Amino acid sequence: MTSCSGIIGYGVLLWNDNEHKLSDGTVVPVYLKSNISKVYVIGLPDTKEKIEVPLWQLSAPEKKSKAVKRAEKYAEYKNTYAKSAIDGLPIRADKVNTSKQVYRLRKNETVKAMYKGKGVAPQNGGVPLEGEWLHVLTSNGTEGWCFSYNLRLYEMKAEVVVADGTSVAESAEEEVDTLIEEVLNSAWYPEYYSSMISKKQIDLDYFNNTYRFNTGFASGKVSLVLPDFEIEFPYSGVTKTDDKEYDFNNTPLQLVVRSTKSIVVKYTDEKGMPKSYNFTSLGGKNPEQIIAEEIERRQSEYKLISSSGPDFKSGNYGKISFNDGNQLVWSGFNKLVPSVIPSGARGNGEVELKYFVPAELKSSWDGVLTFHFDGTEKEVNFFYKREDNGIRLTSGNVTKRYDAKTGRNISSVSLPSNSMVLFFQK
Repeated sequence: MTSCSGIIGYGVLLWNDNEHKLSDGTVVPVYLKSNISKVYVIGLPDTKEKIEVPLWQLSAPEKKSKAVKRAEKYAEYKNTYAKSAIDGLPIRADKVNTSKQVYRLRKNETVKAMYKGKGVAPQNGGVPLEGEWLHVLTSNGTEGWCFSYNLRLYEMKAEVVVADGTSVAESAEEEVDTLIEEVLNSAWYPEYYSSMISKKQIDLDYFNNTYRFNTGFASGKVSLVLPDFEIEFPYSGVTKTDDKEYDFNNTPLQLVVRSTKSIVVKYTDEKGMPKSYNFTSLGGKNPEQIIAEEIERRQSEYKLISSSGPDFKSGNYGKISFNDGNQLVWSGFNKLVPSVIPSGARGNGEVELKYFVPAELKSSWDGVLTFHFDGTEKEVNFFYKREDNGIRLTSGNVTKRYDAKTGRNISSVSLPSNSMVLFFQK
């Protein structure tokens, strides 16, 4: 133990002392250092009271003028703390990604940001990451440099300690994290995805892993991508503005949490026009798997037709062959030109099953075949029904309605009035 009759120096508090309402950056007199207990005895400003603080929580005692200059060095990041967005985020001895690791942060572990320094930014695929090197302090006293790309900075002031031993500031921050943590860590997709899944009508033109709302919890960039709209903004954190409502700091984006599976993203564009978009979490389902299952379903439907033929003949409308690889060969369809099949269409092409039968027609038709003939860009659509001895076809009208809310064209198929049924025998 080192002591003297008076002050041995002055130190800068490096981490909030909520019990005594002492904020980091405060310059305090130091009366004693105990290497056995690993504490300093310091004086509370404007009082005669003395308290103990861990050695790591205070800078080494020095002249008051030097301690004041040190506090000025820390002033930019006063009350600024950060959480690690990933597991294993390294704290390094120097400001370069090849420097020795002195500590590895757990996900959501808190550090104190002390000051920034110039260094070499880490790279991803040869592109420097956005951010800066911060000198940080962990809650066990480890100091070092951490690149801010995977740190989420927030403000935490020293406040009065409440009954359970935590501070008001800590309690508020924990409440925000609890409310929004699941949202920030979830994958969010357009709400119409849920409707497609429940109806078992996956439109592969508008269902993919690209269209989504990315909270940027790991990257620090919040982005919104829809079929006709895409924006991205860097942000420094999320601020709660109302019950279950949050702002992405320094961006024109707001978030309303309706439930753990449903959110609304609000955006104010450059003209000041407000817009809102609904997103769903899909309950942990994987879009890639859903897409793969839909592709397999379509292939299975086509194989049922092809394997029962593949050739089908009609005395009036020629011969259709449904070959491997969704390849179509149709000869003798002249009587259907141009009323059903456009002029210029040749007898070869491809077949898709991308549209869905309306509920009121499902008892009469198995599905919708879309023919893409060589020689024309216009698609030709037929409802189809497999029979024991052949296949029935009738022309289908496809209409598309643009939905500004989601940025997509919603397709529907209907029977034209006085539709003619074509029968092709095996």
